Amino acid sequence: MRCRTPNTICLLLLLFLGLLSCKKDNSPGVTRPLNLPPGSDAVIDASNQFAFKFFNTVLQQDPAQNNKLVSPLSVYTALSMVYNGAANATRDSIAKVLQLNGISIDDLNALNKALIRQMPTEDSKVTMDIANSIWYNKNGPQPIPAFLDTIQNDYDGQTQSLDFGSPSAAPAINSWIAQKTNNKIKNVLDNTAPSDLMYLVNAIYFNGAWKYAFKPNLTYTGVFNRPGGAVSVPFMSGKMAVRVGYGPSLTLVELPYGGGKSYDMYLALPSNKDQSIVDFAASFDAAALTSVLSRLDTQNVQINLPKWEYAYSIDDMIPNLTQMGMGISFGNTADFANMYSVPPGTLYISRAIHKTYIKVSEQGTEAAAATVIGITLTSTSSNPTITFDHPFVYILRERQSGAILFIGLVSDPS
Repeated sequence: MRCRTPNTICLLLLLFLGLLSCKKDNSPGVTRPLNLPPGSDAVIDASNQFAFKFFNTVLQQDPAQNNKLVSPLSVYTALSMVYNGAANATRDSIAKVLQLNGISIDDLNALNKALIRQMPTEDSKVTMDIANSIWYNKNGPQPIPAFLDTIQNDYDGQTQSLDFGSPSAAPAINSWIAQKTNNKIKNVLDNTAPSDLMYLVNAIYFNGAWKYAFKPNLTYTGVFNRPGGAVSVPFMSGKMAVRVGYGPSLTLVELPYGGGKSYDMYLALPSNKDQSIVDFAASFDAAALTSVLSRLDTQNVQINLPKWEYAYSIDDMIPNLTQMGMGISFGNTADFANMYSVPPGTLYISRAIHKTYIKVSEQGTEAAAATVIGITLTSTSSNPTITFDHPFVYILRERQSGAILFIGLVSDPS
C-alpha cells in the first residue's frame, strides 16, 4: 500500500512520537486536505526511508535501552536547507543521505514548502508549528543572496545577521528556538565563535488532543517490565474503536488525534516480550510499517497505555550523518559554493545538534524538536610555523621589574 495523505503525514512524523495527542471533544473541528505538488510521493518515500535509516544510526550510536526520540521531519528539513547551499561531491553526499535518488531539488523544495505552509492549518483541533531560520555572521563573508531567497521563499525561513563573537549570539538563537517550541527545547547552543559563519535551525511544536481521550479516573498503577527490572507506573486505560494491525513480530495500534483525519500515533508492540527493544526497533523499517498499515482493521479494544514524559538529545549528529554517507560535509573538503562565494574547502559543518521532548497523557500529546546545523570557516593553518632562518634579535628580561638583562643579535648561529 502506498502511503498518501493523510498517512503521508503520519509516516513523516512516525518517529517523532511527540506529534500526537487528544482529549474528549465532540465538536467536529475543521480538517483541510493537503494540496501537495507533483512529485510529492517520491519525496515522501525518500523522507520515510531517511526516517528509519536515521533512527537506526541513533540506535547504533546509542545502543543503551533507554528512552529515545527523534524528529526525522525536523532533521530532514534542516538538511534540505543545507542541501540547497552545497555543491559537487558535498551536494551528492547530502542527496544520498536524504535518499534523493533521481529526485530534483525543485521537487524537494516544493514538497517542503507545501508541508511547512499547510500542515499547521490542516486540523483545527491540533496545534502544529514548523519554523525555520538562518543566522549568519555579520562580520564574515556574506551568504549568497539566491541561497537566502530560497530559504525565505521555500522554507519560510527567517534570516538574521549576528555577531558570533558576541556572548549574546547563542542566547538569541536559543531564545528563538524556545519561543517556537513553547519553551520545551531550551539552551541548544552553549556558545558561538567568531569563525562560525551560519546556523541553520528548524523547530517543530505539536500539541494535539486524542480523538478518543482516556478518562483520568480510569488511570491505574501497573507493572511495566523494563530491561533493568519491573517498575510501577501509571497506565491510561480506555475502551475504544481504533484500527489495529498484526504482523509476524508485532501488533500495531493507531490512535488518532484531533478530527481523526490528519494525525495519528502508531504504537508498535513486539510480540516477543523477551526481545531487545533496540533489536526490534532496528528491524522495524518503512517496508515493515507499510506492510502492517495495509492490514489495519477497526476493532473495539481495551487499550492500556503508560503515560510518559521525557527529553532526548543528540548533542553531536556528525557520527550519525557520517555513517549515512555525508562525511565530506564535516571536513576541509566540504563544498558549500551555493551558500557562500568562497573556494571549496573553506567551509564545513562543525555542529549538528538535535533535541526533542514529548509528554503523553490522558488528554493527548505535546512534543517539540529542534535541529541546529552550524557552518564554520576552515582554519587556514591550525599550527602556524615560524622558522628563524635569517638574522634575529633576542632579549633576556626579568618579568616583574621589566629589566632587560641581556640583548643580543644572531646573524650566524654556526
